[in-house]
This record gives sequence, C-alpha cells and structure tokens, in this order.
Amino acid sequence: MKFLTVLPHRRGAALGAVALATSLALAGCGTAEENPLGVNTADGSRGSAPAAVSDPDGSRAEPVGSDLGDDPLNVGVDGAELCGVQPRDSRLRYTVMLHNPTLETFTFGEMALGDPEGLDIVSAKVQTANREGHHHTAPEAGAHEEHTAAPTPTKPAEPIGPPVPAEGYRFLPDAHINIIVTVELADGVTHGSAENILVAFSSPDRDYSVPHNLKIDVDATSCS
Repeated sequence: MKFLTVLPHRRGAALGAVALATSLALAGCGTAEENPLGVNTADGSRGSAPAAVSDPDGSRAEPVGSDLGDDPLNVGVDGAELCGVQPRDSRLRYTVMLHNPTLETFTFGEMALGDPEGLDIVSAKVQTANREGHHHTAPEAGAHEEHTAAPTPTKPAEPIGPPVPAEGYRFLPDAHINIIVTVELADGVTHGSAENILVAFSSPDRDYSVPHNLKIDVDATSCS
C-alpha cells in the first residue's frame, strides 16, 4: 500500500484527511476545543436541578443525568468539503477531532458514511489526542502555519495511544480523540462521494447518531 496525503481547508471543526498512496506527506488539522473541563463544584441545595460545572475561565460542563441535547459532543457544529485523489491500490483517511465537554462517559457505535455513492467505509478507529490539536508525528514544515500558537498547558498533556477500533470505545469526560475513518472507491467506479460522516455514540440514557458535516469527494485521477 502506498501513501498520499490530502490537505483539507481548515473550517471550524477539527478535520483532517489523509490518503494511503505515494511518497507525498502533508497533514491538516482543525481546532481543538477551547474550554477544557475544570474542577467540579458541588450544589448543596436539595431538590434542585443539578448545576453545571464551571471553570475559572467561565466554561461550563453539563452534569451527569442532565439533558445534554441532541449533540452533546458538538459533532455537527461546523463542516467542510474535501476532495481527495485515490490512485490504484490506495485508500483515503479522514480524521475528526472531538472533545467530551460533559461529565458523561459515551460509548461509540458503528461509524458510517452519510448518503454514500460509489464510496465504501473500510474502517473506523479512535486515537487519543491532546487538547492543543491533532496528534501528528513529525509534521511537515508549514503544515500548521495557519494555526495560532497553542496556549501553555495547565496540566500534563494527555498520552497519545495507538489507534483502536471505534466501535465500543468509551469516551471519557474531558478527553480529546481523533476518529479516523478510512474509505475507498467501490469496485469498478472512478468517482465516489458522501454527504457526511455519521458518528454513532450512546450514554446510559440514550443513543445518538450525529452527522459530522464533512462532504467527501473522491476521484481516481484528479480533483476538478
């Protein structure tokens, strides 16, 4: 298998696209969550609704058992459109960075492509990331030139682990991860697309399936 990287245009949500092909290696990533979870505070009043936890900087995390809405992980906050070239005997990898800003632990389900045409999902894996951004090993010079300087960490960086299967992965409070989705053109086609990446996860109270608004176009020869 050969290796090729496709550099996405950065827009809001944490995104990346990496293609498995020849010796070109670029990398792109999006922003990390700005307000990591802080120290818990207790609500001493009996019979009242649980209070959200506040950081000294004003960020808030919803307590366990509260109504977290339809997208507690902010999967669908922003989006982008990416085109990748997939020569013969190669695959494309798309990366979504997420932060769990709640006090709830979520379990990931099966990832899928939204409205795919001529495009198959090969695998979906999770890799731990740190709060400053995507984990990249020795990124090429200039690959992150559009980023502002990372703030000085207030606690040790989260350890980076190897990619593991996404299905069944437990996403802990205040954790940062990359979801790495590998796709390839279906047999016999030269162009494929998908409207989004469907991120499935659950809490003890409910199931979620939230589209990450990354529109994917893949061509065997070029991006027009």
